[in-house]
Amino acid sequence: MLKAARLFGTNGIRAVAGDILNADFAYRIGSSVASLFEAKRILVGCDGRTSSPMLTEGVVAGILAQGSDVEDCGQITTPGLQFLVKVAGDAAGVMITASHNPPEYNGFKVVDSDGVEIARGKEETIEGLFPRKSWRVSKNPGRRTHRPQPLEPYLSSLSSYLSRRRIGKPVTVVVDTGNGVAALTTPLLLRRIGCRVITINDNIDGRFPGRTSEPRPENLGPLAAAVKQEKAAFGVAHDGDGDRAIFVDETGAVHSGDKSLTLIEDEVLKKKPGLKVVTPINSSMSVSETARKRKGRVILTPVGSINVARTMMRERAILGGEENGGIFYAPHQPVRDGAMATVLILNSILDNGQPLSRLMARLPTFYMAKEKRNCPDKKKNDVMKEIRRKLGNRVTSTIDGVRVDLKDRGWFLVRASGTEPLVRIYVEGRTEKDLKLLLDEFKPLFDETIGN
Repeated sequence: MLKAARLFGTNGIRAVAGDILNADFAYRIGSSVASLFEAKRILVGCDGRTSSPMLTEGVVAGILAQGSDVEDCGQITTPGLQFLVKVAGDAAGVMITASHNPPEYNGFKVVDSDGVEIARGKEETIEGLFPRKSWRVSKNPGRRTHRPQPLEPYLSSLSSYLSRRRIGKPVTVVVDTGNGVAALTTPLLLRRIGCRVITINDNIDGRFPGRTSEPRPENLGPLAAAVKQEKAAFGVAHDGDGDRAIFVDETGAVHSGDKSLTLIEDEVLKKKPGLKVVTPINSSMSVSETARKRKGRVILTPVGSINVARTMMRERAILGGEENGGIFYAPHQPVRDGAMATVLILNSILDNGQPLSRLMARLPTFYMAKEKRNCPDKKKNDVMKEIRRKLGNRVTSTIDGVRVDLKDRGWFLVRASGTEPLVRIYVEGRTEKDLKLLLDEFKPLFDETIGN
């Protein structure tokens, strides 16, 4: 038996494909998942990365060898696969994806029978099974079937949440799928419900030639330009596996994930005041301010979609969201879902009869800066301990990283990335001046401890 190692990070398993992630690794994952979910059918899907077919075959071989059946869903979004697992009721799932990571990466998300990524206890079970030197092969190998049109039930569910099934005047939406698998969902969904849809980067290509897989303001210039040129109501950009969404209003302004979450939260709690909203500790103060206004309750979690999703289920929260553009809407499914986020933003525009820029302008505004520093995985723990030591009794939270709240000024958070060799820094001020002063005060500490 090899020594068990930590495989799972903040969001599943991720590494450079062909290096750590090879066919043997994938076979071990498939075998471990089949052993965890003994006798259950396993749904397998993948994103469009160039290494995904190789890893898919490895995972499927491992599952079949253990005697479990595989339902191969082919290329699919992560929320699409999660929805299929949820409605199946008696199945589990494996999604082969590295989400927003660079093209050389790939990874695995393991989905429990409720459609949500497995909890830490089951991750540990897989990490214990994975290092076996040899695996038994079942005398009765499983059977592999291919699911035709796997996304149809998912798209049908999404369309049922549109406030107005029939859109009187066609709404124009520009969709940048970033060469990812969201090309299979959001454009089709919007066209079905009567929108005029313009797409960019809509060919699935795991090299991500159009832009980086992570939709960030600096790489959404073409989307903003297309929104203005087409006189669109809004634009939306997705990441590689379609679970995130970043929005551009009709003026071409790109809005942060925090801003979109706050708008959706405001609309949801306006109709159902007093309900719970779950968000990680790195989200903007606008989320808690809006919840207070609508008599809602915000619950903070460590960073990571699994933490938000599992907390939502435990607390029976209606909504969850992340600053990176992840929106979790429990009535549909309590996982982050870029297509569902698009429906909710469209609902906001239709319900209010106002342009997106005006809806965003009414929300509380704070000022946030995000930075990152390279930091090898083996040094992360020592770096975080040193930062905490230097900050002493100023630290207000350690549920994920080190956070300091400064009354009437803002806050900052330093945390080690769970998916990349980085330390991430978040600073938010109530005013632009507060933000600048916080950066001036604490950046020397970060640079001195982490390095530039």
